Amino acid sequence: MMRKTRKIGLLIEVLFLFVLLFIFTSKVLAGDNNQFVTVVNPVRISSYNKNPVESLKSEYDVIRKNSLQATWLLTFDVLDNPKMASLVKDMDVKQEAGIFLEITPDFAKNAGVIYHDTGFWHHAGSVFLSGYTQEERKLLIDRVFAKFKEMFGYYPSSVGSWGTDSYSLSYMKDKYEITANLVCSDQFATDGYQIWGQPWQVPYYSSRYHSAIFASTSEVKLGVVNIQWASRDPLNGYYSSLYSTQDYLVSGKNLDINYFEKLVRLYTNPKENGFGQITVGLEADLDPEGYKNEYAKQMDLVSRLKNTEGYDIVTMKDFADWYREKYPGLSPSSSFESDDLLGTGVKAVWLQSPEYRLFYTIDPGTQEIIVRDLRFYNAELEEPNYISPNRNFNLEINIPAVIDEVSFKEGIKKFKPKTNNIIEKFSKETLVVPFGGVLIKGLSSEAIHFFKQKKALIYLLTDKGWDYFKKVNYLIPQGEIYALNFLKKLPSGKVLIYNNECLQCEYHTSFKPPAFANLRNYVQKYSQHPIIYNKTVFEAKERREGRKDFKKTGVKYVYLVKFENYNEQLPFLPGDLGVEKIFSNANAEIWRVVK
Repeated sequence: MMRKTRKIGLLIEVLFLFVLLFIFTSKVLAGDNNQFVTVVNPVRISSYNKNPVESLKSEYDVIRKNSLQATWLLTFDVLDNPKMASLVKDMDVKQEAGIFLEITPDFAKNAGVIYHDTGFWHHAGSVFLSGYTQEERKLLIDRVFAKFKEMFGYYPSSVGSWGTDSYSLSYMKDKYEITANLVCSDQFATDGYQIWGQPWQVPYYSSRYHSAIFASTSEVKLGVVNIQWASRDPLNGYYSSLYSTQDYLVSGKNLDINYFEKLVRLYTNPKENGFGQITVGLEADLDPEGYKNEYAKQMDLVSRLKNTEGYDIVTMKDFADWYREKYPGLSPSSSFESDDLLGTGVKAVWLQSPEYRLFYTIDPGTQEIIVRDLRFYNAELEEPNYISPNRNFNLEINIPAVIDEVSFKEGIKKFKPKTNNIIEKFSKETLVVPFGGVLIKGLSSEAIHFFKQKKALIYLLTDKGWDYFKKVNYLIPQGEIYALNFLKKLPSGKVLIYNNECLQCEYHTSFKPPAFANLRNYVQKYSQHPIIYNKTVFEAKERREGRKDFKKTGVKYVYLVKFENYNEQLPFLPGDLGVEKIFSNANAEIWRVVK
């Protein structure tokens, strides 16, 4: 009897070991696929959602039903809401909680910061950390991290927003040791947020000084893994963000869950790059019924990929841990090739490395190669809001480009079929602007006004005012130098500039920009185009008068300066003056006369 009992016990042990081996082997095999889907659900309390608790429950029900892991990024207002915070705390152990970095009036007040009320909560200058000074950003970050720890007992590893600046990311990495950050995928103009020129749809280590570019050297590597929200179609998504995992239903092309699956399979295919990753999910401030339709279909698909094909469904933290272990240095090079998902036959090709991103298409008939986007990343590039707060309604992040079809269609380059090594056909941009910008010297604003006086000579003869000859430093922002370099490459023509000064404009850099003192000769120096100072066009009260004065100038281009809360603008609609915008970033706009 004892011998029989021993046999049964031994059999149970063997079966137990077999089960453990099976589970371990299955897990290893799944991990070996290197096909990652990260489900991320940002959670906010919105004025248009009357029952945020029920909405969050409804979304979590979909996740729980499919036995999925997900990351839930919570705003300060959610953390400060006992019912919502409790609901997140009661989620199963597979769920990860993190922070969604959106600023609201209550959050700002709680942090001791004056909220930037622009009239709409979603304006970039209100909702993003970059709308605030560096000291204000630290106060806001410290307060929300303290609130998170108060609720959960630890600091989070994962954060995100549609536009977190590099200064804030560096601060959170250094002080709170975050490892993962959710960013908005590349988009030229959606909801007033421009993030244009970042790595295309791949996870990446960003620069410590610019969150939208690869770290191109170990010295500037931040070490936080950026993953991208709402992955774009490799061809159509370049021209419109509606062609994405998020907005395909409103693209006007009758797209459905099958299109979503194509995008998931494309970006999780490890064949070319050794691994694949995509981020999916939905914001948690919709009506509760909204999670029972397309979102449920998407999560059903993700669950099927996990259960039948061995996909890894991982949280932001877990994916960042894998990525940091797999790639301890810089981000790896990557490539994507795909025929048009809408069926035109055009092939889209993306090639990327820490040094550049390149996008070209191959025509299905002629096999002609058309380069549509090329940007070289450099370690000296600094985000426009790294030091200066963004005081505008919109976010403008536009990485300097050699070719950018969306901004300037005339810049595309064509090559014969089967041309190899396309990137080698371009000499790497030699223009590298120092951190912050370019220092120049000029008379102070006070000196300029002194010398405009009729009595200036008399004062000098009486030994007064000689100190005004001493020149001071001005700082031309990086963005302006890159804008002027673009202008330099255009056909010769006069450039109209606003004859204006701004003595009381705020600036947070070490030196004010020269435009504030109306020192504009640098525009001519760096663009190599003659400049025309003008006030009458910009201050015209009547459209016909303004257009008449504009034609008299004989200019071919208009150059406008932007810096913090100072924004030069056309006085009338572009059509009224017969101009079109051909360049824009956070510090400058260039318009060209078309008629």
